[in-house]
Amino acid sequence: MTTVRFFRNGSRIDAVEISEHAGFAAEGEDIVCAAISANVDLISCLLEDILGLELQTTVDEQAARIRLELPQKLEEPEEEQAQNALTAFMVYLIDLKARYQDYIEVMEV
Repeated sequence: MTTVRFFRNGSRIDAVEISEHAGFAAEGEDIVCAAISANVDLISCLLEDILGLELQTTVDEQAARIRLELPQKLEEPEEEQAQNALTAFMVYLIDLKARYQDYIEVMEV
C-alpha cells in the first residue's frame, strides 16, 4: 500500500511524502503507482519549473520513498499558488483513494 503524508504547520502544507508501492499489480503494470508517480512529477514540475521554487527533494529508491518539501518562507503570490497546488494534489489523491482504497492511504500529519 502506498502511504502519502501531507505535513502541516497550522494551515500550511510544508511537505508531502510518498512511500511504498501500491501493490495493485506487478511492478511496471500498477496503474495506482503510475497515477501517483505521474502526479508527483506534475506537482514537482509545477512548483519548481513554473513557480520557480527551490524544493528540497529527497528520494530513497531502496525504501520506495520520495519527499517534497517547500521552502520555509515564501513571498506572495508564490505561497498561495504553492498551497493551492499541494491542496489540489491532496484532493486528487483522496479521490484516487476512494476508487482504490486497499492500495493507497492519504493522511495529514
